[in-house]
Amino acid sequence: MTADHIYSDLGFSDDFEVRQKALEELSRKINSVSLDTREALSSFVPSADSYQKRVIEALDHTIRLVAPAGSGKTQTIINRVITRIQNGVSPRRILVLTFDTSAAGSLRTKLSEQSLNVTTQLRDIRISTLNSFGYGLLRDYVPLEYKNVIEDTRQRSIIHEGRDELKRISPDRSAVLPTNLENRFYREFYSLLKNQLFDPRNLHAQHVADFILERTDVSEVFFSHLNNDRSMIKRVIEALIWLFKAYDLALKRDNLIDFDDQKLRAHISLRDAPQLLASVQSQFAEVIIDEFQDINTLDFEFIKALAAKSSLMVTGDDDQAIYGFRGCSPDYLIDLENHLGRQVVSYELQINYRCPRNVVEHADRLIRNNRRRIPKNPIAHNNEASEIKVIKSFTAGLEAKAIVAFIRRVLRSNKKLKYADFAVLYRTNAQSLPLQIEFILNDIPYYVRKQDNILYNDALAKLLAVLRVKQALSESRIPKVGDQVLTIQAYFRFVNSIQVEKLEKLFRKTDNFAQAISSSTFLSILPKAKESKLVSSLQECLEAPNLLKTLDVLAKRFNGLKGMIGSLEDVINEKVPLGELYDIAASFKGSIPDFIETIERALERARISHAGEDEKAGVGLLTYFRAKGLQWHTVILTTCNEGVIPHKKAPTEDERRLFYVAMTRASSNLVISYLKSICKNAVSPSRFIAEAGLS
Repeated sequence: MTADHIYSDLGFSDDFEVRQKALEELSRKINSVSLDTREALSSFVPSADSYQKRVIEALDHTIRLVAPAGSGKTQTIINRVITRIQNGVSPRRILVLTFDTSAAGSLRTKLSEQSLNVTTQLRDIRISTLNSFGYGLLRDYVPLEYKNVIEDTRQRSIIHEGRDELKRISPDRSAVLPTNLENRFYREFYSLLKNQLFDPRNLHAQHVADFILERTDVSEVFFSHLNNDRSMIKRVIEALIWLFKAYDLALKRDNLIDFDDQKLRAHISLRDAPQLLASVQSQFAEVIIDEFQDINTLDFEFIKALAAKSSLMVTGDDDQAIYGFRGCSPDYLIDLENHLGRQVVSYELQINYRCPRNVVEHADRLIRNNRRRIPKNPIAHNNEASEIKVIKSFTAGLEAKAIVAFIRRVLRSNKKLKYADFAVLYRTNAQSLPLQIEFILNDIPYYVRKQDNILYNDALAKLLAVLRVKQALSESRIPKVGDQVLTIQAYFRFVNSIQVEKLEKLFRKTDNFAQAISSSTFLSILPKAKESKLVSSLQECLEAPNLLKTLDVLAKRFNGLKGMIGSLEDVINEKVPLGELYDIAASFKGSIPDFIETIERALERARISHAGEDEKAGVGLLTYFRAKGLQWHTVILTTCNEGVIPHKKAPTEDERRLFYVAMTRASSNLVISYLKSICKNAVSPSRFIAEAGLS
C-alpha cells in the first residue's frame, strides 16, 4: 500500500480553538525564558527490620508503602510475597508489576535466590513490566491488536515518512513547524500523548490542543518562534494532530504497534469489553506495583482497572519522582486514596541502609524544602559519618582537573578501591565533555552513554574542522577537503549526503576555498547559500583575533553547531551553543593551534583505548536521571550552580528531587563541586547546597 493511499482520507482537525487564557499563559512562559543561551562503610543486608515487618505481615486491602532510597524495598516486596503465599494465597494469583526490564529481572533473581530458603513454590508468581503484561493480554485475549513491536530504525522511518507527506499535502502547515527537531523527538512526543490517554484512533482535538498549550516544554518547542500568533499556533496544532494520526495509520498499514501501544491498546481493549475486564481482574488476589512515583495517566488507569477487585500494594518514594518531562507525576502516590477512590493504609520504611548518617541528614534537610511531598522520618542504619566535601573551581576545565586529582588521591590512600567505585554525576549531558577530555589525557577509564561519547560528538568534529580551516588559511595552506566540507556543515544545519559528495568534488578541483564558496557551482549545490551570510560569517570567523573570539562568532553564526532537539529531556537541557567548550578553551590563552593539538591528541588516545566504553572497570559519567537506582562508594556532583541545578527551565521542586536523588547515590563519600564562572560569566552556587546545610 502506498503512502499516498493511506493518508489520502486523513484530513486536518480544526474543530478546536486556541483559548485566550492558554494563549496568554503561553506568552508568559515564552517571555520568561532567558534568551542567553576511605574506605567503604560496612554494608548491612537486613532480613527484616520492624518497619519492614509491618508491611510484610499487613492484611490491609490497599497499602501505600513509602520506601526512600536504600530502605530495603525490594527485599520487603519479596518477603511479603512469600508470606502471602505461606498464608494461603496461590502464587498464580499474585501479580508484581515494575516499569523497567532490569527491575523485573532483579526481582525474579532475588526471588529465585530466596526460594532456596523456603519450601514455597515461587515459580508461578507473575513478575512483569507493565508494558510486557499489556502485550501478554493482547496476545491472549485481543489477537487483532497483537502485532510485532516496531524497531527503532523503522519507527524513525515511519515518522520521517509522515513529515514528508505533510510537507507534500500541506506545505503551509509543514512550514510553521520547527526545523530543529529530530525524528526521535516526535517519537517521544507521540509517546507523551499516548501516556496521557490520547488515542490517535479517537482523538478529541480540543483536549489535545489544550494539553499541548499547557505543557511548557512542548509549547516552547513548537510555538516560541511564532510570536504568539494565534492563527499560526492553530496551524501547528493541526499539523501535530495530523502527524499523530498519520503515524498510527502507518503502523496499522505495516501491521505493527509501538512500545506504548502495548499498554494503550490493552487498556482500551479492557475498558471497552467489561466481560474481558472482569475475567482478567478475577485472576489476581494481590497486585503489587513497584516505583509507583514514576507513573503517568495511562499507567494509573491501567493499574486501577487491573486491581479493582484485588488487594493492592503500591511502593515508591515521591522524593525520587524525577520524570515529569515524560508525563509522570508523583501525585498518584501522594494522593493515592483520592485517585483510587478506596481507603488506603500507609506504611513507611524509615531505615536507610545505603547512605551514611550525615548524607541521610543533609539529603533530608534538602528535600524538606519541597512543599508537595509525603512527610518522612529517615533513620540512618550506619552511624558513621562519611566525608562530604563542597569545593569550588573557577572554570569547568579546572573542575575536571580537580576531579581527576581527587580520584587519584583517594585511590592512592585506599588500594582496595577501583575506578568503578567512583561516579561523576551532572545535570546536563554537555557537562561530560570537559571531564572526558581530562580523563582521556590522564588515562582514567570511564564509561558514558554513546550519544555523549567524545568520539561521536559531531559538533566537536565540525568545530575542529572550522578551526583547522582557519589555521590553514592564516598560514597560506590549502585546507583539507574534509575540513572544508565540515565547515560548510557547521554553518548550515542541513546538508544532505548528495550535497556532501558534490561539495567534496568541488573542493578537490580548486585550491582557493574563498573562491569555491562564492562560485556558481557552489550556489547550484546549495541554493540556500545565495540568501545566507555564509561568506561574511566565515570572514568574521577568520578575522577573530583569538580562540575565544572565534568561538563567539561560531556560537552566533554557525547553525550547524547548535544542537538538534532529540527528546523532551533535551528541551530542558538546552544550553548555550558550544558553552561547554568555552571553559576548556580559556586555559589555552587564545591559542588555536594548542587547542586543536590537545583535543586531537585526546581524540586519538580515545580511539586507541575505546574511551567511554569501560562500564565494568571505569568511572561512571552519568546524568542525575541515569544514576537513579544505582550507588557508588564515592559520588562527585559537578557544576552545581544556579541555572544548571536547579535548571532555569524546570520546576524547582522537580529539580530539588533530582538533586536529592544524586546526593543519595553515595554509600561513603560525597563531593559537591560548583564553579565561579560559566561561559565567561560569574555564577552563583546552587541554592540546594545551602538548603542541604552544606554551604
